[in-house]
Amino acid sequence: MHKNSAIAEQLRQTAYFMWEQDGRPEGQAMAYWLRAKEALVRQFAYDRWLAGGAPPDQAELFWTEAERDLDEN
Repeated sequence: MHKNSAIAEQLRQTAYFMWEQDGRPEGQAMAYWLRAKEALVRQFAYDRWLAGGAPPDQAELFWTEAERDLDEN
């Protein structure tokens, strides 16, 4: 469980939405949670990259920081 309940809720809602869009397949909870997490990391990294002035040579840094921050929460 994530320390940040808002992030945890966003992950749940995104995973549920993806699961419903795919026709509610059985036994795929972890796969949908991982897809939702990946989508959230991309969103965080992109938002931070834009806020940082969109430096073309530092995209990987923003991606790594977003993954680390999500894992810590």
